Amino acid sequence: MEKSELFDAWKRRLSVLRDELRSEQGAARAGTRVDGSHRPANRGERAAVTSQGYLAHGLAQRLAAIDAALELLERMASTPRATVVTGAQVELEHTETGESLAVAVLPGGDGTDLGGVRVVSPEAPIARALWGRSEDDEVELRRGGASASWVIAQVS
Repeated sequence: MEKSELFDAWKRRLSVLRDELRSEQGAARAGTRVDGSHRPANRGERAAVTSQGYLAHGLAQRLAAIDAALELLERMASTPRATVVTGAQVELEHTETGESLAVAVLPGGDGTDLGGVRVVSPEAPIARALWGRSEDDEVELRRGGASASWVIAQVS
């Protein structure tokens, strides 16, 4: 997948997720409302209203994170990178098996696979392990509980 296409696909994915979360947040907020004449009558009812409030708050935090990621993506160019930093697309090759792994380090990354490229956040363990490295560097990565040696075949 071309890098500019990957950026656009990731922006679309985050936008859809944002819209879904806004809808869920509205439903959660509706569960916290009681009309002015009604006061929760028992602990169970009060607990349900409080739980919905916590849910609405958590969804608001997730929405803020997605909005921040989308804002960063809008300002970020999909131009090539020389080292692994935010906005880099990385092709890795397993030193023993030759297996390939494609990773993109993008704001809001959550491990989603987009056209064969795994989108991870800059805070993800794999991104931290690759950070600042360039082509032909060898790196130890943990996958599935095991450590393995990979070579960075390409950074773009």
